[in-house]
Amino acid sequence: MEKNHLELHGRLVREINLLSKNFSSRNYSKITNVNNLLLKKDISVENKKNVLMGGLHKIISTTFSINRKKFQKKDLKSLGKRLDSARKIISKLRDLNYYLETVFLQELKLSRIKIKDISSISKKQDGLAKSELQRLEYSAYRLIGQAVIADKKLLREYSKKEKVIAGREKSEFKSLDMILRKETILMEHLEAKIPPSKMVGINLLQDPVFSHWTARVFALLIYLEHWHSGEKLIFSQLKKNKPVKARINKKIFQIIGEKAKLLKIMDEKADSMKRFNISGSFKRELHSFTSSMRL
Repeated sequence: MEKNHLELHGRLVREINLLSKNFSSRNYSKITNVNNLLLKKDISVENKKNVLMGGLHKIISTTFSINRKKFQKKDLKSLGKRLDSARKIISKLRDLNYYLETVFLQELKLSRIKIKDISSISKKQDGLAKSELQRLEYSAYRLIGQAVIADKKLLREYSKKEKVIAGREKSEFKSLDMILRKETILMEHLEAKIPPSKMVGINLLQDPVFSHWTARVFALLIYLEHWHSGEKLIFSQLKKNKPVKARINKKIFQIIGEKAKLLKIMDEKADSMKRFNISGSFKRELHSFTSSMRL
């Protein structure tokens, strides 16, 4: 585990313990409405993602950092609403990442702007490597050992995880496309660990289910935030290039407007619908437009 990953872990454990100590049903029922933020268009893709990552951290940390001695049956409804909010944020983050992975990166490449740290020559991954799964297990082990919400009896099941070497300094952040892909994979794993409200029952709060569940959710959140810190680092480097900075800072409604205008121009150039041949460029712009509409 890198130093940054360990620091994120330490901060989250302290936050979990404080939230659990101060838990109350009254505060737990107060859930921020995320819908306005999800639909916000007068913001850049980068900034919207940063804000949503902050929102995801808050909703997950406050949702799972409970005091089960104070948790009441009526709080299950609040738990369900919170899980639904977390799933909405993850879904939107996946939409943003899809846009960045496809349209944004493709446009940078087509612009022929020579920039480092955009592409990786390594083979595209569709899952987590064995070493990364081991890292997540080690992170879950540390969380169970340090967070007050977890059952310490379960540490025996994770005894081998302690042997994982921690504190590596070598950066994993090779390129933007690799980071975005890794984030998307982690978002998929995290979403799979968060059930919709209709599936929430009191059994989720009983051990060993609760401790295993929360430890893995928090481990995935930390690892996602670790990779996102690498993304922010690369974006700060990219912004040193003025044309790229202008693209990054463009508001979502501007992106949608530009895509719609371009599609209209391309459509008007067709002599007729019968003779209209859907070229590769038109398909590409149609994909760009539909992707931007989901931002």
